[in-house]
Amino acid sequence: MTDASGIELREMTLEDLPSMRRISWETWLATYAAFIPEEDLWSYFDVHYSLEALSLLFRKKTVKGFMAFVGGSAAGFVKTEYNDDEKRFYVSSLYVLPDHQGKGLGTRLLRAAELHGRDYEADRVWLGVMEQNIQALAWYRRLGFQFIEELPFTMGRSTVNHLIGYKLFGTTDERR
Repeated sequence: MTDASGIELREMTLEDLPSMRRISWETWLATYAAFIPEEDLWSYFDVHYSLEALSLLFRKKTVKGFMAFVGGSAAGFVKTEYNDDEKRFYVSSLYVLPDHQGKGLGTRLLRAAELHGRDYEADRVWLGVMEQNIQALAWYRRLGFQFIEELPFTMGRSTVNHLIGYKLFGTTDERR
């Protein structure tokens, strides 16, 4: 359903995987290339974001995604996964194309993820963000995320510090 601002949010389908790959890659280049060489980004992307890998991932019952469209064009997505062993609901990816950032798409995608997370009787959403991704880290903190763990995250030959945190459902201020 498209709202008055021309934004459509809907559940992701396997047909959306090429758009998901494009959004991921464009966002990675705009954000991560400042601290991870493109060669390392590509080696990780090639394995974890291939159409085959994504197709297999989205066939799991615990994985779901939502796409955001602006004017009919894919502009962002969120991918979620429930980890039954940890009893944690994760946002494993949330990317909005640089030209569409700051317009509320990320917040709306996060809210869609939270609503889905309630299906698992979870009370919070978990995610990880690279410490050098200062803009995203500040945004997540404004939305109420508390970061409580640090883990290394490796892409190719590059390893960066990954902050792991959570926020309780229902604490997202949609005006941000």
